[in-house]
Amino acid sequence: MENGNGPALRYLIVNRAEVTSAGCSACGQGFASEAPGAGALSVTVGPVSGTYMFCAGCGDSIMQHLHADAVRQCYGWDWMVPLRGKALANDDTR
Repeated sequence: MENGNGPALRYLIVNRAEVTSAGCSACGQGFASEAPGAGALSVTVGPVSGTYMFCAGCGDSIMQHLHADAVRQCYGWDWMVPLRGKALANDDTR
């Protein structure tokens, strides 16, 4: 799609970026350990919008037991990748 000033730019919309060190909320196992990552199921519930993450195996099991579409829509598949290295220093020179 173009606007009056030329071609429109393409943008990546990132819905959520989070870092977790906790394991699966159901079985306690860690998530992906290899660079390509792995699927993970997430759900945000409660008055403080707590997010619960589930490994792919537990996520598949949970989704098989949910029958109401209204409930299924509360869950979403994400992709987990392991972070490596140490954090960058923030020198506030921007």
